[in-house]
Amino acid sequence: MKYQIHEVEVNEEFKDCPLCDYKDGFHTMMKKIDGKFKRFYICPRCHAVFDPKFDEELE
Repeated sequence: MKYQIHEVEVNEEFKDCPLCDYKDGFHTMMKKIDGKFKRFYICPRCHAVFDPKFDEELE
Protein backbone atom coordinates (compact mmCIF):
# COMPACT_ATOMS: atom_id res chain seq x y z
CA MET A 1 0.00 0.00 0.00
CA LYS A 2 1.47 3.32 -1.07
CA TYR A 3 0.83 6.48 0.89
CA GLN A 4 2.42 9.87 1.35
CA ILE A 5 3.62 10.84 4.82
CA HIS A 6 2.79 14.49 5.54
CA GLU A 7 5.07 16.30 7.97
CA VAL A 8 3.24 18.68 10.28
CA GLU A 9 4.38 21.18 12.87
CA VAL A 10 2.63 20.86 16.23
CA ASN A 11 2.35 23.95 18.38
CA GLU A 12 -0.16 23.24 21.16
CA GLU A 13 -2.05 20.10 20.07
CA PHE A 14 -2.54 17.78 17.12
CA LYS A 15 -6.23 16.87 16.99
CA ASP A 16 -7.65 18.29 13.74
CA CYS A 17 -6.67 16.94 10.31
CA PRO A 18 -4.95 19.73 8.36
CA LEU A 19 -6.14 18.22 5.04
CA CYS A 20 -9.85 17.49 5.56
CA ASP A 21 -10.50 19.34 8.88
CA TYR A 22 -11.73 16.19 10.70
CA LYS A 23 -11.90 17.26 14.35
CA ASP A 24 -11.95 14.07 16.46
CA GLY A 25 -8.32 12.93 16.61
CA PHE A 26 -6.31 10.25 14.83
CA HIS A 27 -5.59 6.55 14.61
CA THR A 28 -1.96 5.52 15.12
CA MET A 29 0.37 3.28 13.17
CA MET A 30 3.92 2.02 13.61
CA LYS A 31 6.55 1.69 10.88
CA LYS A 32 10.07 0.34 11.25
CA ILE A 33 12.62 2.80 9.87
CA ASP A 34 16.37 2.18 10.21
CA GLY A 35 15.74 -0.59 12.74
CA LYS A 36 13.55 1.54 15.05
CA PHE A 37 9.79 1.87 15.22
CA LYS A 38 8.32 5.29 14.45
CA ARG A 39 4.79 6.44 15.26
CA PHE A 40 2.60 7.99 12.61
CA TYR A 41 -0.96 9.27 12.79
CA ILE A 42 -3.79 8.48 10.36
CA CYS A 43 -6.88 10.62 9.81
CA PRO A 44 -9.99 8.40 10.18
CA ARG A 45 -11.86 10.41 7.54
CA CYS A 46 -9.40 10.99 4.67
CA HIS A 47 -6.80 8.35 5.67
CA ALA A 48 -3.88 10.75 5.25
CA VAL A 49 -0.74 9.76 7.21
CA PHE A 50 1.05 12.38 9.33
CA ASP A 51 4.44 12.65 10.99
CA PRO A 52 4.27 15.42 13.61
CA LYS A 53 8.03 15.09 14.23
CA PHE A 54 7.75 15.02 18.00
CA ASP A 55 8.40 11.37 18.90
CA GLU A 56 11.90 12.12 20.18
CA GLU A 57 10.52 14.60 22.72
CA LEU A 58 7.84 12.21 24.04
CA GLU A 59 10.19 9.40 25.04
